[in-house]
Amino acid sequence: LVASCSRSPERWTISAPAGDAYTVIDRNGKTVIPNGRILTPYGRQITVAPHPFGLVLSPDGNTIITSNSGTGPFSISVITGFDTDAPQIRQIPDGVDADEGLLESVFMGLAVSPDNRTVYVSGGQENRVYQFDLATGKKLGEIICDQAFGDGRDYSDGYIGDMVMSADGKRIYVVDQIGFRVVVIDTKAGKVVANIPTGRYPFGITLSPDGNNLLVANVGMFEYSYFKHLDRNNLKGTALKYPAFGYGSAEMKKGIKNDSMDVPGLGEMDAEESFSVWRYALSSGMPELKAKIRTGIPVGAEIEGIPADRKSTRLNSSHT
Repeated sequence: LVASCSRSPERWTISAPAGDAYTVIDRNGKTVIPNGRILTPYGRQITVAPHPFGLVLSPDGNTIITSNSGTGPFSISVITGFDTDAPQIRQIPDGVDADEGLLESVFMGLAVSPDNRTVYVSGGQENRVYQFDLATGKKLGEIICDQAFGDGRDYSDGYIGDMVMSADGKRIYVVDQIGFRVVVIDTKAGKVVANIPTGRYPFGITLSPDGNNLLVANVGMFEYSYFKHLDRNNLKGTALKYPAFGYGSAEMKKGIKNDSMDVPGLGEMDAEESFSVWRYALSSGMPELKAKIRTGIPVGAEIEGIPADRKSTRLNSSHT
């Protein structure tokens, strides 16, 4: 897109930084991307498999691991010698085809044991955490994350994402993005020992520098669930052909039930569970919720220069 503007006696032209240059990848110079911008990255570039959404550095600082979410294959890349002229990259699995039973799905979460020997990898929709030997690339095992512990929730369809490990390596805390929980894993036992409720669509998780607090970032607004009248064996015949309720309506918040449908509500968009950071204390051994911190602008708040009707989310601070 080129815009030409004139005013007497001057004339000037607006264009993309690359002008009429073609899109090109130049790893040692200037790369032109499709929108006409120019990239000239600083530092060393190391190419890994597509979509490396997760990244972690081993405790000894010698190894970088990325979790690559495809398109092909789902994999991790183990990078050593990254500060030399000849970095080494091992991809697990190698090649472009996924190895059945190895890494069926990967998303974000990575953690390395304090002895730098084992890497833990979040399994996304496979609802599990994988374990690999960092030196050999050999798969060591899997930790299934569908345990419910009698809380009345069904976690068989979990989506395991970001994770963090305690400094002593005894615990892994990993978010289940569709189960709205923090999964607590005992690494020695190799199993899930607790599910901790959190906000809507937990996406990021970290520990405070002193290791005493666990912080979870929740990025969802609503809590979605299956239509109760839906027959999974007859989706075409029982699915709705139109929205069940209007946005912002009472039915949207509380749900609707009549002779033809039973649709749970989405909840209040202004709830403490939406768009928030939750803080858990770890002093008792298990995460204990201490605060729900809202982020952003409260609905209806008067902010200079922003009309009240432009507000769409409430993000205040509230503590428990």
